[in-house]
Amino acid sequence: MNIELTDKQMTAIAGKTAQMVVSLLKREQSMQVKEKKYVDINKAADILGYSVYHLRRIKDQFPHIKRGDNAQGRLLFEEDALYASFTK
Repeated sequence: MNIELTDKQMTAIAGKTAQMVVSLLKREQSMQVKEKKYVDINKAADILGYSVYHLRRIKDQFPHIKRGDNAQGRLLFEEDALYASFTK
């Protein structure tokens, strides 16, 4: 059986597939946030003894997620990983 699709149909299928993948990824990320305790950047900086400014510069050294849709989304850090950084 050979099915031919137009460019418009392929684009529609690709768009729908992308929406489904994004939805599944968001759901998975949401479930991960519920399993782990996250703290905002102010609390994370207090735990580490850094300024908020310095922590923003080195944020990639610690597990974190960004919440929000805009470029300046809210940074949340995995609390257990922050405390674990003292034992390394």
